[in-house]
Amino acid sequence: MTAHFESPSASSAASVTFRGLVGDIGGTNARFAIAERDHGKTKLRNFKSFETHGYPNIYAVIADYFRDLGGRPELDYAVLAVAGPVKNGQIKFTNLDWLVTEAELAKSSGAKKSRLINDYAALAYALPYMDGDDIKTLGPVTKGFGDVHAVMGAGTGFGASVLVGGPYGPYCLSTESGHASWAPVNDFEADIHRFLRKKLGRVTIENLLSGPGLVNLYQAVSSVRGEKALELTPAQITNIEGPDGQGCRYTVETFLDILASVCGDLALCHGATSGMFIAGGIAPRLLRFIDEGRFRARMEAKAPLADLVAAIPSHIITHPCAALLGSAHALTDAEITG
Repeated sequence: MTAHFESPSASSAASVTFRGLVGDIGGTNARFAIAERDHGKTKLRNFKSFETHGYPNIYAVIADYFRDLGGRPELDYAVLAVAGPVKNGQIKFTNLDWLVTEAELAKSSGAKKSRLINDYAALAYALPYMDGDDIKTLGPVTKGFGDVHAVMGAGTGFGASVLVGGPYGPYCLSTESGHASWAPVNDFEADIHRFLRKKLGRVTIENLLSGPGLVNLYQAVSSVRGEKALELTPAQITNIEGPDGQGCRYTVETFLDILASVCGDLALCHGATSGMFIAGGIAPRLLRFIDEGRFRARMEAKAPLADLVAAIPSHIITHPCAALLGSAHALTDAEITG
């Protein structure tokens, strides 16, 4: 593997090229690690997670993290992945009364360089460093071509980013693909779309491929089947052994079909010939339900470019801290030293 975890006692400062604070900051938890980059290999050490509730700001959480380390280490860079849009080097969290800026991050961490990035940008930066232990490949295609990767995922919302290779290092393009319109591909999905259009107006990808989207989809599937929908949460829907198991099975199957179709759509839209990677909190939990042949058939049904999409691999990210790994690589060597 190119990125892994070791105990703090295994640290050897003499061989480290760059050391950075990396974080994955959500509305409920903030996860941190110290990243050590040495000639293309990355080690994430001193991993710790904090509940954000009760902290006045992110800098107080960072101070507690450094206190647990026994003091603030000397850092070359600090990168935090945040769930939301970063504008002008800062982010205002929607579900926390926090304003985070790159300038204050540099002060609190003591790092020479600091950066705030979107959480899906962090996942994109991790893609070149994923190997067989970090992903589950769906179907027989294991390696793509070109130098464009893309990551997408369903969680609280739907996120997607693109990583483009270049002579000075990769460049990430954050997107709002989740707000693109969803296009049904058969009569059953057309009926689902009709139901959701009456409920929501315009129907987007995120209206189906997300936690709230699972609820929308369950209600739509129930209506199309002529059944009464129960008041179920996303977790109850993905637990197909619970209430309305049959309706939940139909919903999960339809969710995975739509996920596969969108995977193929984004592969074309973003030119992601190196591979499509699926992240987020939902898809990894549904791995046991995925029929790889069915998934690939839906993904590749992109005439007249079906042959192109058929050559693009599809993977589900299983790395436990992919956003931290990507944060470790969000700055190039030149950006750190410049």
